[in-house]
Amino acid sequence: MMKYRIFFLICFLCLVSWMQAKTYIVCVGVSDYPGTNMDLRVSASDAKTIYKIFRKNGNSVAVSLTDSLATSSQMSLVLDSLFSKAKAEDVVIFYFSGHGFPGGLFFYDTPIYYEQIFNIIKSSNALNKVIFADACYSGKMRKEDVKKDQSITDTNVMFFLSSRSQERSSETVFNNSLFTLYLERALRGGADYNRDRIITARELYDFVHQGVEKESLGFQHPVMWGKFDSNMPIIKW
Repeated sequence: MMKYRIFFLICFLCLVSWMQAKTYIVCVGVSDYPGTNMDLRVSASDAKTIYKIFRKNGNSVAVSLTDSLATSSQMSLVLDSLFSKAKAEDVVIFYFSGHGFPGGLFFYDTPIYYEQIFNIIKSSNALNKVIFADACYSGKMRKEDVKKDQSITDTNVMFFLSSRSQERSSETVFNNSLFTLYLERALRGGADYNRDRIITARELYDFVHQGVEKESLGFQHPVMWGKFDSNMPIIKW
């Protein structure tokens, strides 16, 4: 009898800890690059869209950096400051929408390689870390970084990337790119298949991947990979 009481006590404490867990998210989007040659239409709006979802969530702390505010130095400063507040039971998320290249992302002022972003967030105490990248060729992240930094495979990081390594990421006639359009719908409850008010990594992938693949007529395929629990909660309502 005693061992069952101990078991239920441990389960209760885990549940309380889980219910008190927070999500810390930094949303970066660049539409207005210096000059005019690289400008995009919806990337800043993408970041604001995801930011608003988490800002309205009582379990989350969200920060948004768009256009000229989305410099590499400002991003590093905000990530360090915000993610250092996270505890083990929390989740930290980095979201980016903008130009990508086969090896990294273009911030407002300079390109940033994937391993630089990973090295910033992996020091967080949060056991679960998430990177969303809505950028062309973002799927390249799953190949390049493993070669350069094997510690990626030893850390709980979920990468959810808008396209495969050879694919471009599509904008839409709406105010968001195709990947972020379905990501928003998923996070707002569309992916809550079992109606428990929790969107897990698996639910998120199933909803977004199916929607983007169908809408793009098979030309864009979101990619999820990394070391993480498929039942990891991404957002709770």
